[in-house]
Amino acid sequence: MKKTSIIIVATLLVVASLALCFAGCDSRNLATESIDDIKASGELVVSTSANFPPFEYKEGSEFVGWDMDIARYFAAKLGVKLVVVDTDFDGVLSGVAAGKAHIGMAGISQNPERDKNLDFSDDVFDSSQMIIIRKGDTRIQDAFDLEGMIVGAQSATVGYDLANMKESWAYELDENGNAILDKPILGKPQKANPYPTGAEAILNLISENVDAVILDKYPAETICAMYPDQVEILSEPIFEDKYAFAVAEGNTELAQWINDTIAEMKQNGEWDKITNKHFGSTDEE
Repeated sequence: MKKTSIIIVATLLVVASLALCFAGCDSRNLATESIDDIKASGELVVSTSANFPPFEYKEGSEFVGWDMDIARYFAAKLGVKLVVVDTDFDGVLSGVAAGKAHIGMAGISQNPERDKNLDFSDDVFDSSQMIIIRKGDTRIQDAFDLEGMIVGAQSATVGYDLANMKESWAYELDENGNAILDKPILGKPQKANPYPTGAEAILNLISENVDAVILDKYPAETICAMYPDQVEILSEPIFEDKYAFAVAEGNTELAQWINDTIAEMKQNGEWDKITNKHFGSTDEE
């Protein structure tokens, strides 16, 4: 066999081996991995949507924020590398459910609908959904003044579900968790406009493409601080909210490990240290 032919055959064998490796990596189902599996793999994969300051955002190429600091603690405790998958918010939830990440950390609110496809840690942060209006707009003074308005929100979030009058969010619930349809918690908007990020929703408010925006409290405060003469946040929340970390349905071992590690962080002071770094002194648990 000629030397050139040998080189070609060897190259094809290398390519075939790499293809098999990538196929194996692509087929890896993180939803079923145990703590020992994660340690053996050498990496903890966390899915987030890095446009949600101060919980997760980017400084240059680095992922930073409250969730990201906690994710780093998790990885260090396991003795593995942290791998962050950045996607849109809806992709965080679907990615964890599909086994593309071990944990979803992105200011995720838990409710019965999401609980069908995901398991969750204990609650990790108290927040709320706020209404943002243009500075001095007297038409909207509370949630019921959103009746007939065009309301913007970040797509796939609680804010968008509220603006879209989704039953699992926009109504009072009975003791069984079912929506009481004659008891809405806001006036029904004429239209709900989804945007990729909360910042884009607020820019569209400034541009008068929407009448109001519904957004989580802390990102709302962070973004609105950049436009103090153009927008303001109503003082009363539209919805009281709690965040949790998401894992794949049935991965109770990982959910329990997260809860145990959070308890450890609260005991050793790391939880307060991270929270104070991003929010100042708060009463959040």
